[in-house]
Amino acid sequence: MRTFLILFLLTLHTTLYAQTISSGPLSGAIKGTTLPNKTYIITDSILVNPADSLHVSAGDTIIMQSVNGAMFAFGKFYFDGTSTNPIVVTVPANRRNLGPGQWGGIVADSCGILSIKFTKIYGAGGTNLAGHAYRTIDVTADYQNLQQTIFTDNLINGTVDDAIGVHGGTCSILRNVCKYCGAPDGDNINIKSGTYGEIAYNIVWAAGGSAIKINADTKGLTRLTNICVHNNTCVACGWRRTGETGYGILVDASARAEIYNNIFGDNNQDIEITTAADTLRVHCDNNFLFGSADSLDQMIDFYAPDGVARQQANDKYMAGQTKGYPFVRYKPWFANDFNSLDSNNDYHIVALYANKGFTPPVSWTNPAFAGQLPGDVNVGALATSTTGVNNTVVNEPTGFVLKQNYPNPFNPSTTIQYALPHEGSVTLTVFNLIGQSVRTLVNEVQGAGLHTVRFDASNLPSGVYLYKLQSGGMTNVGRMLLLK
Repeated sequence: MRTFLILFLLTLHTTLYAQTISSGPLSGAIKGTTLPNKTYIITDSILVNPADSLHVSAGDTIIMQSVNGAMFAFGKFYFDGTSTNPIVVTVPANRRNLGPGQWGGIVADSCGILSIKFTKIYGAGGTNLAGHAYRTIDVTADYQNLQQTIFTDNLINGTVDDAIGVHGGTCSILRNVCKYCGAPDGDNINIKSGTYGEIAYNIVWAAGGSAIKINADTKGLTRLTNICVHNNTCVACGWRRTGETGYGILVDASARAEIYNNIFGDNNQDIEITTAADTLRVHCDNNFLFGSADSLDQMIDFYAPDGVARQQANDKYMAGQTKGYPFVRYKPWFANDFNSLDSNNDYHIVALYANKGFTPPVSWTNPAFAGQLPGDVNVGALATSTTGVNNTVVNEPTGFVLKQNYPNPFNPSTTIQYALPHEGSVTLTVFNLIGQSVRTLVNEVQGAGLHTVRFDASNLPSGVYLYKLQSGGMTNVGRMLLLK
C-alpha cells in the first residue's frame, strides 16, 4: 500500500518549495515552514518526502479542497500551534456543515516524528483510492520502533473511521478533545503493533466504536503494545458500531495496559479486557464508571461480561451503580448528529469526586516510564470548576518544567519533554558524569508550551548521563541511565 501511494503521489504536479512557504495553492511534494497566521489551500494531496521536513506555523488555516485529498508524511511533519494561536484544518465553507468525510486525513509512514500540537481538525475521513475511509491521523512506524507520535492539546471534530491510529514506535496522546469520531463505527484512539506510550487527559465524546483500543495485531515484534491509560473522560461511546460492541476501553490481542483514574460513562460497555490480551500484565484499578438517567441502555455493562476485567477494590460506581454522573453539567446527547457537539456539557468534576486520584505502585511496570507511573490527585480529564463550560482544547503547561525521560533506563533512544512559560532561547544539553558535553539536543528560540525531543545514544557507552535545560536564566537537570 505504501509503495502504491508513493507512486501515485509522485505522479501529481510536484513543486519543491523553499524553506519559507509563502503562498499557494499547494499540492505534490513540499517542504519548509509556512508563514504564521496565513490561509493555505491544498488543492489535492501533499507529500513530505523522507529527507524533508514540514512545519505548519501557529495561527494557520489549512483548507483541504478535495474530498480525496490527504497529507502524506514520509519525512518529519510538525503542526506548531499554540494555546492562544491554534492551527485549523478544515474544508471550504460550503462543505463545513456536511459532516465527516469531506477530506482524507494525515498519513505518516516511518517519518521519524509526527508532532501535532494545538490544532483543530474538522471533517476528515474521505475515501482513498481503494475506497476505504481515511483515519484522521494514521501512523505506521518502522519496526525498529523509532517513530515518535506526539498528539497533544488538539480538537478532532467528526470522522468516518478512527480518529487516531498508531502502529509502532512511541506515542504521547495527551489533553485532546475528540467529538463524534467514527461516524459508522470507527474507534477514537486505536493503538497497535508494539507501541509504547501514554494516553491521558483526553475527552472523548460519542465515538462510534471504542473510545480507546489497545492491541498488538502484528506477530513477530520484539516488543508488545504497552500503554499507560489514565485520567481520560470517555462518554457515550460505542453506540453506532454494528456487528460488535464498542467500549470505553478495549484491551485485546496480546496487549498490555495500565488503566486508572479514568471516567467511563454511558458507553455501550465501559471496560473490556479480552482473554487474548496479556492478562497477567494488564493492570486496571481506580476507574470511575457511571450510567446516567437518560442513557440509551438502562442496564449498562460497566465491565464486559465476556472479558476478564472485573470490579477492582478502588473502582467507584456513580450514584450506587446506576443513575448519576460526576460532572458539573452533563447530558449524553446520543443523537446521531455531529453538529450537536455536546456543547452544553461541562466535564469538570464536581467537588464530591475531587481528590480521588490514584498513583499506581511500582509493581505496575511500563517501559515508557521511569520507576513509577504518573499519578494525579483527581480522576478524569478536568479538575473541579464552577466557571462554566471548558471542554475544548486544554491549555498547555505553565512554568519551567523538565520531565523525567522515558523510557528510563533506555537503549538506545529515549524521549525528553519539557515546558516553557514563555518564548525564549533554549538549550538542552546531555553531559556525562565528569561534566563533558556529549550532545546538544536543542539550541534555538522556542515558544511557550510543551516540547518533546528524542535522544539517540547509539554511539555512546552505557552509563548515567545528565540532561540540562536552560532558558531565560532558569536551569533544571535530570538523570538518565543508558543500558546496552
